[in-house]
Amino acid sequence: MVVLWSGVAMAGDWRGYGTASTGLVLDHLTGVRAKGGALQLYLGVETPFGLSLGLVGEGAETWGARIQGQQLELDYRSLGMELRLRLLRDMPVSPWVGIRVSQSWSSPLTLDDLGTLRRMLNDGLSTAVRLGMDTWLGDHLGITVSTAWQWCDVRVDGDSPAVGGECTKPLHTILAGPTLRF
Repeated sequence: MVVLWSGVAMAGDWRGYGTASTGLVLDHLTGVRAKGGALQLYLGVETPFGLSLGLVGEGAETWGARIQGQQLELDYRSLGMELRLRLLRDMPVSPWVGIRVSQSWSSPLTLDDLGTLRRMLNDGLSTAVRLGMDTWLGDHLGITVSTAWQWCDVRVDGDSPAVGGECTKPLHTILAGPTLRF
């Protein structure tokens, strides 16, 4: 309750945000154990009370376990909307929480039911829960650090959405980059 009150107490003008972040994708939960790089772009509009809605795009290239002489991969791209609630928005350090819903396209190289490596092409709806913090270096320039748990960015059991596609277990991202406030 205190955190919500402090966010509302800091209400001010409408703002825009633009962020370009890069970082890591970590697969802690599947047998693939994929690790790799990610890039994310965010452009959003924020209300006077710290609630913002924006477009978010993300892409990742990951490499995992080596099986039969080839490395497994869990690669994806996504484009969608993200809702963020920014707390203490006029302070030098401004934490936020977000929820992303997007369309994801994945092309994992994984084992099929017969144990053969094959490239799959899938798309589907994905979601993410995000936590972040902006550190402001001035009125308009800052650094954003965020982490997320993402569901359904990669599907692994079919060649097309019509056949179906089971989501991998959640992937974890850690991102950092410059942000502009205007």
